Amino acid sequence: MNKTSQLYLPVLLVIIATIMWFTFRQAIDITTESQFKPDENLIAEKPVRYFGVVSRYTPREIYRGYQPIMDYLTENTPFRFELKLSESYKGTVHQLGTGEISIASLGSFIYVTMKDEYNLEVILKPLTQDGNNVYQSMFITQDTSTIQRLTDLKGKSVVFPSKESLTGQWMPTIIYNETNLESNDLKKMAFVSHHTTVAAKVLSGEYDAGVVKAVVAKAYRDKGLRIFHTSPPRPTIPLVVSAQTDSLTRQSIIDAFLKINPQNYNTKLMLSEWDEELSYGFQKAMDSDYDPIRQILKSINKIP
Repeated sequence: MNKTSQLYLPVLLVIIATIMWFTFRQAIDITTESQFKPDENLIAEKPVRYFGVVSRYTPREIYRGYQPIMDYLTENTPFRFELKLSESYKGTVHQLGTGEISIASLGSFIYVTMKDEYNLEVILKPLTQDGNNVYQSMFITQDTSTIQRLTDLKGKSVVFPSKESLTGQWMPTIIYNETNLESNDLKKMAFVSHHTTVAAKVLSGEYDAGVVKAVVAKAYRDKGLRIFHTSPPRPTIPLVVSAQTDSLTRQSIIDAFLKINPQNYNTKLMLSEWDEELSYGFQKAMDSDYDPIRQILKSINKIP
């Protein structure tokens, strides 16, 4: 090798390495982009399926947490998924039972009590951050409140989420069963549409205490609220289809959700945009998984 070749060889190697690096980066960018940005032309050609969500949150909050899930299902099934909401829990069940929507994220109370009427079938349940399939409700109050335990609710006002939710049905009974209090020992008791509305009303001081889902309670801990009591665990929220849901749609949804690996780096990025209750993976579910809900309802005389 002559001196000229020796002089230019390092420069040539640097150029080759640079080209290879940018080619590699471009491949990564294409892979990532394809994962999060489905081909618009392919999407337009797919038949539409509708996904319902009970009104546990405001419509804006639901769209923020569930629209990324619609994008994922659209990319990973033969269908284009769109959200279709209702003003009530029962409204969503009616949409599902009549075939207006193909699948819904229901509450366990509304699923158990209306399963037979609308011929519902639970297919999946989400996992929690620690890999479990149960969650809890949280009693919350302001950081500065003197309330430390359930017995301190005597003479206080308490707000609950919808009576169409298990939290709204069960938590008042939790108060009475775990204390010597009766309903007339509370200053005021009310029910509102959304879990986040409960948190907002306690934060504003309109109510002394409230009860919300664990994910909502934890989200408000840095905003001035604290948890002072935790309910017993129960199964995570059911993903439900009905007899009106065709078999291909049903199986496509199951396959798409079960292939999610929350430990994968790119998947974690994707899931970080999802509603938190559905952002840690899924497992198959069956009706018997919700027998504990039936036992709870039987104990509080709420089985129809």
